[in-house]
Amino acid sequence: MKRILRDTCILAALMILCVFCVSMMWVGMTDEILLVIRLFCLSFIISAANFFIDEYTTLSILGSYAVKYVLASGIVMLFGFISGWFYKSNFWMAFIYVGIVLVLAYSVDAVRTKKDIEFINSRIGSERK
Repeated sequence: MKRILRDTCILAALMILCVFCVSMMWVGMTDEILLVIRLFCLSFIISAANFFIDEYTTLSILGSYAVKYVLASGIVMLFGFISGWFYKSNFWMAFIYVGIVLVLAYSVDAVRTKKDIEFINSRIGSERK
């Protein structure tokens, strides 16, 4: 199931990028295309930041999630101000958006990690017999 979900997300992202690239050739840059391109850029920046946090810090899982939440919220807020998504009066929306996305992403990650642990434990158990 994990592989199907991952492959679905990758395929959907490729489809969106291809459709928008063709649309850009015919129509030009529309607001919708610009939004999706900005979201892909934002996703890349947050993924890179999460990678560096995982590689160069030795925080607990809870501490890592807290740092990632604060960092992602800051990145979204900064990116949102630059892109015109947020105004000074509603900057707090970044915390809500990031919270919802991260809860979903980390829930999927927790389920995946639990299944990986069960698989490793079953392999260890079968090798001991």
